[in-house]
Amino acid sequence: MSTKNNYVNVKLTLANLRNVMDRIVSLSKWIKLLIVFLALLQASSYCGTMVFGEFQAGEYVLTIDWWGWFSSYLAVDFGSPWQAIVQSLYDAGFHPGFILGSVEILPYLFIYYFLYQLFTLYQQGQVFTPGNFRCLSNIALVFLAWILLSLFYPMIIAFSLHFSGTSSAVPVYFSLGSQELKYALFGMIFYCVAWVMQHATELQQEAELTI
Repeated sequence: MSTKNNYVNVKLTLANLRNVMDRIVSLSKWIKLLIVFLALLQASSYCGTMVFGEFQAGEYVLTIDWWGWFSSYLAVDFGSPWQAIVQSLYDAGFHPGFILGSVEILPYLFIYYFLYQLFTLYQQGQVFTPGNFRCLSNIALVFLAWILLSLFYPMIIAFSLHFSGTSSAVPVYFSLGSQELKYALFGMIFYCVAWVMQHATELQQEAELTI
């Protein structure tokens, strides 16, 4: 009798797992579409504002009038560590959007890319695999690189302008603020999730070998 009950419990467990996997696969399709939509929306609005927007008080602003029906207001502001160099570049006759904005958006695009890869694996039914760990750990590395970019890229720009003789009015400074601490926190969270995912993958592989 107990053997029959165990068999029924195993069948119910497998059925529940299949239902969960089906939901994960179905949800992953929509999340991938959402990721692509958000990436295209952010990239297009960012580039459009940088190219056609006006520089006002340390940010780029673009107002679009839709034939008098309504208007859209787009704004791209730089993080606090970059505010000083943004204004200095503009006062020196440069376009801060092209110099800083084209680099500032790169971490977002990398994160979108790795998230798309992650949910592609989920859509294929691969939940605990080394590929999932790599995607999550890559996102953690992006946040780490984002900290270095935020800290040192303004210094690199200023030194390049000074040594090339292009401009000496752009200040060289080093600033550590709450933005970098936020990136460090997000990176730590993603790395912890990746670490748990890696060990869950190892446990699953050991269980399959035992069976």
